[in-house]
Amino acid sequence: MLAESRELIDKYHQYFKRLPNYQYWLVIVDNHFNDRYYFFIYSRKLKTKLVRSHELLALVHDPHKYQQVLSDLKNMSHLSIEYRDTTHLVEPMPEITTDKIHGHNF
Repeated sequence: MLAESRELIDKYHQYFKRLPNYQYWLVIVDNHFNDRYYFFIYSRKLKTKLVRSHELLALVHDPHKYQQVLSDLKNMSHLSIEYRDTTHLVEPMPEITTDKIHGHNF
């Protein structure tokens, strides 16, 4: 097992507390701007909107190492995994074009 996999698993156990009435899932971001893969664990209490995230690992952009770490993670965890890629950014809200209070008049 790679040292990165051990670090990821240690932090996974630190943040995955298995609290009742909480939802947990993993998010993996392929960040092309920083040339890294980021692994996060997200959690939220059921029936609430507040989502908490914790970074588990920032891995250098190496496809072979990424596949090994991902395989180790999947063997250890059964949480759902959401994949994100910075080449396809999603804008969560429309752009503000007019805001007379803060000076965005044009």
